Amino acid sequence: MSYRKHVVVIVMGDLGRSPRMNYHALSLLEHGHRVTLIGYDGEDIMPQLKLHGTLLDVIRFTPYAPPSFLRRKKVFLPIYYLLRVLGLFHALCCALRNIEMQSDCLLVQNPPSVPLLMVSYLYCNIHEKVTSTRCGLVIDWHNLGFSMFEGKPSFISRLACEYERMMAPLADGNLTVTKAMKEFLIDNFEVKRDKVCEVYDRPPEFFRPTKVDVMHDLMKRLKSDMEEQCPRLVVPEQNRTLFTEVALKNGKRTFVERKDRPALIVSSTSWTPDENFDICLDAMELVDTFVNEEAELCKDFPQIILIVTGKGPQKEMYEKRIAGMNLSPRVTVLTMWLETTDYPKLLGCADLGISLHTSTSGLDLPMKILDMFGCEVPVCAVGFKCLGELVQNQVNGVVVANRSELTKALLTLLSRERDKNGKITGNLARFRKNIKNMTRWRENWKTQAHDMIMSACPSTSESIPSGSQSSPTSGDRKKKN
Repeated sequence: MSYRKHVVVIVMGDLGRSPRMNYHALSLLEHGHRVTLIGYDGEDIMPQLKLHGTLLDVIRFTPYAPPSFLRRKKVFLPIYYLLRVLGLFHALCCALRNIEMQSDCLLVQNPPSVPLLMVSYLYCNIHEKVTSTRCGLVIDWHNLGFSMFEGKPSFISRLACEYERMMAPLADGNLTVTKAMKEFLIDNFEVKRDKVCEVYDRPPEFFRPTKVDVMHDLMKRLKSDMEEQCPRLVVPEQNRTLFTEVALKNGKRTFVERKDRPALIVSSTSWTPDENFDICLDAMELVDTFVNEEAELCKDFPQIILIVTGKGPQKEMYEKRIAGMNLSPRVTVLTMWLETTDYPKLLGCADLGISLHTSTSGLDLPMKILDMFGCEVPVCAVGFKCLGELVQNQVNGVVVANRSELTKALLTLLSRERDKNGKITGNLARFRKNIKNMTRWRENWKTQAHDMIMSACPSTSESIPSGSQSSPTSGDRKKKN
C-alpha cells in the first residue's frame, strides 16, 4: 500500500499565469498525491495537468469587486480585502467538500501575502478542529510581499513587513526561489533553518530546442500575424518561412533552417512598470542606427527580429511606441500572445533572449530566464542583487545595466560568423554550450521540495493501492464567487 496526500495549491492570482505553482501541482500529481488547485479565473492551466484526471480538482473564482471599489480602492480597501478573504474561504470549503472533508497541506504562493497567509493559517487551525486532522502550511516564497509596497507611505510598508515577519515562522515549511531569500527569512523573519529550503526554478522537459519541422509548422501558423504587423516580412513561397524551408535530401522531402535566416530574439514581459521596456526598444533603435551608418563594417550583420510575448497593463502604450519607431528593414519588433503550448516552441527557435526583470526585493529570480535556458537560449539580462545565482556574466549570458550596455551586447553577440550550415559561432555558441544539460524541474523538485512538503503533512492519510490508476479526463470544477 502507498499513502496519498491531498495538497491544496493556492494562487491569489490567475492560475494560468502562475507557472511555478502549476509545476508544483504537476510534480505532486506525478508522485501520486491528490491536488486541488485554487486561483483566479484567466488563462488556461498547463495541459499536462489535465492528464491526471480524478487526482486533480481545479477551483477558479473571481473576487467580487464593484467598479466603484476599483476606482476608489483606497477608500474601500478594507471591504476589498474582506471580499478576497470570503472568496478564498469559500474556495477552500469547496476543496474540503470535493475531497471528503480532509486536506493534508496547503501550499501557497507568496506574494500576495495579504490576506492569503493569515487566511491559510486560520484555515489550517479550523480544519484541525473540524476534522481532528492537522493540515500543514507551506509557503512558497516567490518574493517578499512587503517589498512590493515601495513607494507607498512608510507605515504601510512597515506594517506589511511586520505581518510577513509574524506569519513566516507559523508555517510548517518554507520554499524559496533563491539561497539569498532563504538566508533573509532565517536572519530577519526568525524562520528555523530546518523549516526552509531553496527550490530554484528549473525548466520542465517541454522547454527544449525546437526541431526544424516543428519550427516550420510554428512559423507557418505565426506567418499572418507577423506579416500583418510588418508587411515587409511577407514570404510569398509556400514552402518557405522567414526561418525555414523545405528541401530534398536523398530524394526525400525534409525541413532545414534557411542559411539567410534572421537572428531571432525573444523577450517575455508582463508589461508592468517594474520592467522598463524602454531599455530594450531604445537598444533596438541604437542597433538599427549603427548597422546602417556602419554599412561596410556590418555588411554581414544579420537581420534582427525581436518578438515580445505577454499581456499586461502597459502593452498598448508600448505597442504605440513600437508602431512609431522608424526602423529600417534590418530590425523588426513584433508583439504576440502565444498559446501555452506554442511559447516553449518559440523560445526553442530563438538565438538570444532578453530579460528586463528587476526584483523589488533583490531576492527573487525571473522564471523567464529559466525557460530560455531550458531551450538552450543565452540571455542578456538587466542586473540586480542576486541575479548571479542564475546568470553568470560572459558564461551563460551578459548582464547589463542600461540601454547602452544592452546595445553593445547585441552588436557583439550577433556580429558573429556562421559555420557552413548557418549555425552560430563565437560567444553565443559558447554560452549555449554552457547552458546544456542543466537540471530540470522534475529531478530538482524531487530532491529539494518533496520532503519539505511531505514533512508538513500529517503522518497518516488515506491509503490507496500502489498500482491504482486515475481517469484520463480532467477533474476541473469551476466555482464562481
